[in-house]
Amino acid sequence: MIADLDTLLTALYVELTDRIIPSSGFGRSGPGRPPEVTDAELACLAVAQVLLRYDDERHWLRAAARQVGHLFPRLLGQSEYNDRVKALAPLMEAALRWLADHTPGSAEMLRLMDATPVPCGQSAVTAKRSDLYGWAGYGYCPSHSRWYWGAKLLLICTCDGTVTGFGLANPKLCGEREQARQMLKDQPANRPAPPSSLTRACPDRRPRPSSPAATWAWP
Repeated sequence: MIADLDTLLTALYVELTDRIIPSSGFGRSGPGRPPEVTDAELACLAVAQVLLRYDDERHWLRAAARQVGHLFPRLLGQSEYNDRVKALAPLMEAALRWLADHTPGSAEMLRLMDATPVPCGQSAVTAKRSDLYGWAGYGYCPSHSRWYWGAKLLLICTCDGTVTGFGLANPKLCGEREQARQMLKDQPANRPAPPSSLTRACPDRRPRPSSPAATWAWP
């Protein structure tokens, strides 16, 4: 496997254009001119931003011309880039799942699951007035020994760290085991290929196959 960003982005662009967009119904239709930067190009730019570790869109768009300008000569301004990336969430998810399916670790039958808190607010007023009310809740984070109001991000990964499944859960409604079951049931794309085992990762990131309460077999 060639670890080259240009090769990866080119392959992803071809896959988006030829398979993912046509088969998933993400194509654009209706009156008006087509956008100068297509949805496939935008998805590739967003993936490149993550892989090159640019957390800020402003910094990324300033560096994009130098980093990947030979592949994408047409770039967007910050406000248009932010709006279109948010609207492109379903296609971005499809692209990220395609990347996960094409990594060597995805062939392994063992998956590790871990969870991390996503704080969304600190005041009682925020908890009552936020649009996340009902989705977010109060939970306890043992790693930081503190309570938080927000959601819990559940991740299913291969042993090499590739994320193959993910979901957000209210930390107040049910336990982590039940949250994982619901995530696998409600989102079939999160399910690893059968026969697979899903194991809760320890704090030191090693699996605990000996603990029956921490291991699920997926037929």
